[in-house]
Amino acid sequence: METVQLVVTEKATKLLEEYFHGKDRCPIRLFVKLGGCGIRSFGIALEPIGKADVVFDVAGFRYIVNRLLLKNVAPILVDSDGFGFRISGRGVAPHHGCGNCGYMCGDGNRCSGNCKTCTLKCGHGLRHQRRDGQRQGE
Repeated sequence: METVQLVVTEKATKLLEEYFHGKDRCPIRLFVKLGGCGIRSFGIALEPIGKADVVFDVAGFRYIVNRLLLKNVAPILVDSDGFGFRISGRGVAPHHGCGNCGYMCGDGNRCSGNCKTCTLKCGHGLRHQRRDGQRQGE
């Protein structure tokens, strides 16, 4: 049985469709970057396919991942919170919190990553609260 190496959710595909509306679709590179305090997270870029890349065609989009990176972090999950992408893989958690060093919330507390239950008011959590409030009002 073959292991799935890349999963892209419907939410992520919808966000990409919105972005590329009326534009040519080019390959989407998934890569790992280092943030504050050496925390690893995924990045996303529009780049050409390289010789060392593995290519995935999913829902009309072409994703590219360096072969060695894929070996070390697969399976990769590409999801969306409705505003941006939440990408995770083995040993690499999706970015959460306001982006300060160590993903601390605005008052200096470490982000729990669960915006639905968090009482802190970082930018990421406020976006979730607005989005969730819009859904309840629908």
